[in-house]
Amino acid sequence: MSFKAKDQFHSKRYHIYHLTDSVNEGGMARNRAFHEKFLSLNAIQINVYSKNIAKRFWMAIHTLLLLIFARNKNLFIHQGSLLVLFPIFFMKIPFLRKLVFSLLNRAAKRNKLILEVNDLPYEQSIDLELEVHEIYKIIQDGFYSIKECHYVFASNEMAAYISSKYSIKELYINVIINGAPQLCDYSSIFTNEQWVNSEKTKFVYAGSLNKGRQIEDLLNIFSKDQHNLLIVLGNEGEWLNAVELPENIIYLGNFQEKEAHYLVSKCDIGIIPYNEDRFYYNLCFPTKVSFYLTAGLPILSTPLKELQQVFKNEAALLFVSFDKWSTVIENISKNEVMIMKESAKIIKESYSWKFLLNKGKID
Repeated sequence: MSFKAKDQFHSKRYHIYHLTDSVNEGGMARNRAFHEKFLSLNAIQINVYSKNIAKRFWMAIHTLLLLIFARNKNLFIHQGSLLVLFPIFFMKIPFLRKLVFSLLNRAAKRNKLILEVNDLPYEQSIDLELEVHEIYKIIQDGFYSIKECHYVFASNEMAAYISSKYSIKELYINVIINGAPQLCDYSSIFTNEQWVNSEKTKFVYAGSLNKGRQIEDLLNIFSKDQHNLLIVLGNEGEWLNAVELPENIIYLGNFQEKEAHYLVSKCDIGIIPYNEDRFYYNLCFPTKVSFYLTAGLPILSTPLKELQQVFKNEAALLFVSFDKWSTVIENISKNEVMIMKESAKIIKESYSWKFLLNKGKID
């Protein structure tokens, strides 16, 4: 549903989002899931992203008019969409940044403003060993200090951290963890995947392959263990094409979300090797958790605080410190894998986007 100027103030519910044509990473998959949910609610939707600069500018003007003049509306907007509307170069200018925060405070006072928070760019950049920009901290301080603003966080620990740091009342806090789509059959497309028929236990890592995610250490473990397969797929993994991988490590490349989901379903165990000593990893609920579970896979994960909280006493997840992964991977039996798979089948529907968004409150 596109936004039309004549409808601007006729509806009480608005969804301001950004969505590209390609969905091959967790953040964009989350945006699409919310977009589809708001379609079912007949909300007026404004996609502030477009490859067409003129269209993007036009949508930005409509969004600004809505934020300025709306009264008694329900305005649901994604944090990332605000950064599309007001890019970093714009927010670096103190005067303009102050205007943005004043506009958001005004909108929150006159409407029910709901800010969806998928990531904390400042904390994330530290743990992923990326360049740390202080402007992200300044922007986050402004976003989480909006009076009477409501927030939807992507994890319980993230909600607890931000609400405590910025003294946000529980009344204004909601959590909707990352889900996954329904599994689709793409067998007619993937007809030459010989690894699928291997009798070896197939471990899979599906997700971003940039540095800071222990990918190199993971490759090292499986390079020394020829009894199991490691299937790797995801974005930012082009560097793997230049690496001489052993036969039991297979890099498939990057795929659209539903195609990747199908490939994952052909494996045995999903893996999350995030460093348990890093703050942000303990704070987030990785998209790949629901991605694996809804594909019918159990999970081997490092002991991350958020995941241990959500999945305590669940047999579908095995939490092991990364320094012990080599031993666990080498010794896990086919029978143990089957028992974990049965447990994953029991809970998998509870981590679909359909279930989570029907359960969660977004208005």
